[in-house]
Amino acid sequence: MTKTEDKSIPADQNRSEAGTEQARTSRRRGGRGGEAQRQEATPAVPNGTSSDWQALLGGRTPTPVQAGAIPVLLAGRDVITTARTGSGKTLAFLIPAAARGIGTTATRGLRPEVLVVTPTRELAVQIRDVARELGMPAGRITGGITPGQTRAEASGKGLIVGTPGRLKDLITRRELDLSGLRYVVLDEADELLSLGFLKDVGDILNAAQSATGTRPLQIAMASATFPAAIRAVAERFMHDPARIDIAPARVEGAEKPSGDVLGGATGATHLLIHTTRADLLELAARRTREALREPGGCVVIFCRTKALVKRRAERLNALLPGEIVSPLQGNMDQKKREHTMKELREGKSRILVATDIAGRGIDLPEVRLVIHLDVASTAEDHVHRSGRTARAGRPGVNLVMLIPEQRGLWQTVRRGLPGVLQPPLTAEEGQIDRAIQEKQGRGSGNGVDEGGRGRSGSARPTAVSGSAGNGHNQGRPSAGRGTQENRGQPQRATSQPAGVGGGRVGPQRARRGGRR
Repeated sequence: MTKTEDKSIPADQNRSEAGTEQARTSRRRGGRGGEAQRQEATPAVPNGTSSDWQALLGGRTPTPVQAGAIPVLLAGRDVITTARTGSGKTLAFLIPAAARGIGTTATRGLRPEVLVVTPTRELAVQIRDVARELGMPAGRITGGITPGQTRAEASGKGLIVGTPGRLKDLITRRELDLSGLRYVVLDEADELLSLGFLKDVGDILNAAQSATGTRPLQIAMASATFPAAIRAVAERFMHDPARIDIAPARVEGAEKPSGDVLGGATGATHLLIHTTRADLLELAARRTREALREPGGCVVIFCRTKALVKRRAERLNALLPGEIVSPLQGNMDQKKREHTMKELREGKSRILVATDIAGRGIDLPEVRLVIHLDVASTAEDHVHRSGRTARAGRPGVNLVMLIPEQRGLWQTVRRGLPGVLQPPLTAEEGQIDRAIQEKQGRGSGNGVDEGGRGRSGSARPTAVSGSAGNGHNQGRPSAGRGTQENRGQPQRATSQPAGVGGGRVGPQRARRGGRR
């Protein structure tokens, strides 16, 4: 049943029961978990007949977001759809294009009819593969590949999916021609329209509207979360958008977040465990071992910074003999990232340790457990993290491991979550020592890694500046992004040998008489 104009549908209503074995096969091929509706083989695209769109689902029952959004998009309206992760949003915005023959034929050069803008490279690859399964010629434009590879990948494609920075770069250089564009999708729109991406996305949409002139340009926005402030910005680019909100089931007495719509792993078991920094990794290893006792499945572990991902993955490898622990963070080159995802999807590795980059749309087969080793920066990030498990009707556990230093941040995040995503309340959460609360973006804090060792791996404290111990290698923080992945650890005052400057590499000549 279609719901428009800011109406909501409970998440558990008409939930699709996709064929389990067929869905698993499709996901192993790299599709998104919410796209359990896809066929194993490539379906034939109807010859422009929108009434046959259900044939693209292979005869399966549409999920609520698909049943709500697809008919409205087929009618040519702009749509803002908000639904939990794993609910089938990718097919909800691709099928209307495929059913009308938009983006289904080859073009000349970089001149797509359908443009999908998405926040991460991994999600771009997944959406491209879903489009290809629908019979659409699709390519991607992202970082991590050379200009020659980009042209080979995206030239002649009716559908192009890309990340904002690379798309804007090619538009500015007039290599990406938007004059033939008919349909634009902003996937994970809450992330794309956050302050970090707002300018790039606005420039892309303005360029698209200018290039198409008076011809109507249909815009769809899809997301698992949609903060009220972001919706107001998004609607500037849309004409009379229909709202399709697939709300999670409400718990009686739970307060609705202020103006925000949050979906998430509503089918998961949500737990919280109090622990200390010294015991954090041993406890995570024990929980991971329990979750992976049976063959198959995997565990996703979230950390706040790139440096923590690297250190903790190494430590967990030692704590979990026989398992391959795979790190995933923004500094990895594209080949390593793709190799990591391939090993996870093929079951060679069953443990992923990642920053929030992995919380945006990445699909893995049967994620049995999500562990938050660090509290998420925002409620929205927590939703996307937790949405990696309990997909396509499967069970799963979402586990917050709370150390005393992060109780203040957790209180803020908890207040922004709908009741169905909140673990049972504990008395310890309210026992907050303000003097020890970590500040967002500081990583592990205190200069001591989990297990009591100094960050250098030895017992002796060492000076640290930057995420890798070098102030010159710090990444630039993304403006407006909730997760401060690129900020390093706080510099600690320690004794240094004469002539060694803080944050500098190697011996430095001592200054005399001040600066010149």
